This record gives sequence, structure tokens and C-alpha cells, in this order.
Amino acid sequence: MPRGLGTEGQKLWKGIVGEFDLGAEPHKVRILSDACATADVIKRLDDAARKAPLTVKGSMGQEVINPLIAQAQTARGQLAQLLGRLNFAGQDDD
Repeated sequence: MPRGLGTEGQKLWKGIVGEFDLGAEPHKVRILSDACATADVIKRLDDAARKAPLTVKGSMGQEVINPLIAQAQTARGQLAQLLGRLNFAGQDDD
């Protein structure tokens, strides 16, 4: 397990490594590491957004959605892409 992972990243790492053998595909270890770090970022963004207002003032004084929420949504998309790149669909660990 990579050093520095938070709780969410560790859970994701353990869940995937416990289910699939990455030994024959070392490039997937890097992808998984990035996915785990992204899971940690999502957790931190969600925690911060939970404590912050839903909307904030934009550059022109208008109300806009809190950037923490938008960043969390973007990070979720990145996580989905990374997990998709692992390409475990239909793969069984023997």
C-alpha cells in the first residue's frame, strides 16, 4: 500500500488488492494509487463542503455554487475514469 493514503484511499486499496492480483500488471498499481489518492481528496472536499455554505458570492457578487462542491464532482469523475482504466470488468482473480 502506498504511504500517505487516508482512510478512504486505504479502504479502496484493500478492497481492490483483496479482490484482484495486480502482480502481472504493474501499470495498474500506479492507476490504483492515483485512484486511492483521489478517493482521499473527495473525502476531504466532502468534509469541507459539509461545513461550508451551499452557495458563495462569485466574482461579480452573484450567488454561485460553492467551488468545493464542483471540485468534488470533478474528482468523482476522475475517480470513475481511473477505476475504469483498471479494466476489471469480467475478470476473476484465480
